[in-house]
Amino acid sequence: MNPHNFLKANSPWANVVKGGLLFFLCSLVACGGGKKPEANKPEETRQESRLFLNNATLEQSNPKGQLVWKIQVDEAAYTPDRHKAQLTGVKGNLFQDGKIVLQIKSDEGEIYRDGVEIFLRKNIVALDPRNKTVIRSNEVEWRPQDSVLIVRKNLRGSHPDLEASAKEGKYYTRKEQLELTGNIVATAKNPRLQLKTEYLQWDVSQDKLKGDRLFNLVRFQDKTVTDRLVGKKLEVRFKTKEVIIEDNIDFKSIKPPIQVATKQVIWQYKNRQVRSDKPIQLINYVDGVSITANQAQVDFSQQIAYLKGGVQGTNASNQGKLYANDITWNMGTRIVEALGNVIYEQANPKFNLTGEKAVGTLHDNKIMVSGNNQERVVTEIFPD
Repeated sequence: MNPHNFLKANSPWANVVKGGLLFFLCSLVACGGGKKPEANKPEETRQESRLFLNNATLEQSNPKGQLVWKIQVDEAAYTPDRHKAQLTGVKGNLFQDGKIVLQIKSDEGEIYRDGVEIFLRKNIVALDPRNKTVIRSNEVEWRPQDSVLIVRKNLRGSHPDLEASAKEGKYYTRKEQLELTGNIVATAKNPRLQLKTEYLQWDVSQDKLKGDRLFNLVRFQDKTVTDRLVGKKLEVRFKTKEVIIEDNIDFKSIKPPIQVATKQVIWQYKNRQVRSDKPIQLINYVDGVSITANQAQVDFSQQIAYLKGGVQGTNASNQGKLYANDITWNMGTRIVEALGNVIYEQANPKFNLTGEKAVGTLHDNKIMVSGNNQERVVTEIFPD
């Protein structure tokens, strides 16, 4: 369709009025008591030939004859060249490949470039009926050729999985992806998670949320904070209730009082379980016990951690050190169970114990080392 013909009889714009009124502002000749218009006032004549539509239905199609958008308006006021229109009381549908992708409404709007672009302003609501995502804002622009809704002011998005707010964003209707930028606060449900960052990519159709900027993430149980995270890269998977976190992670559990430092974790946030195949450090920030390992699984709800590979445990005073292949740490009772190539070192008095197993508590240096049927415990004492 030639966009310059959108008001001619052979264009989709021919059927723009349904049950409404169409009228022109009168010219100076008609309203001026028979006076001839002055030849030196062409701009005034152009202003007086504007087109107004009341209670109208407007639509636009692409060259294939597929609808691009179809809206109802309380009023539309066109410029003399018919390339631009100001709208009030807007309600209608935006299309992609002939199918509805967004249902929209707003108090005001504008049509630009013969219908190639639509601007909406004030109290905007846009609903994607395919995935139930709702976008609210004070100003948006629809670019059908790019399949993108540009949200410029005070974005609020909602979905059964998530609610989010941001300065601005873009919704790509073909990918069903909402891109958020600036002062983002996103809240997930069941259990409640609150995420603050500066950039997020929300893949609505995949039930995933991705970010590559510094973020703060908080988990709540009812109104009580259970866990806090800081990192630089994350992916939230709503279907499996897990978060993949990478790059300089600082994870803090409130109960038990454990801090986790590593470069990558998978956090099953519904059950409060963390696992990592990267070098990891667990610190009880109340009594100062620290355990490092090559990999770990931590269940904060059950207050137990399983650490494997090059495990080393120390206490705050650094008076006792425990080495083993594997350690199970009951964070509630503070008891550690070490297995495989166990070495326990104590500074005062200075001695070493080596064996196959060890059980005890690190915070007060109460460790019992035992051997097996083939190997006995070896004690080394270092006199001053």
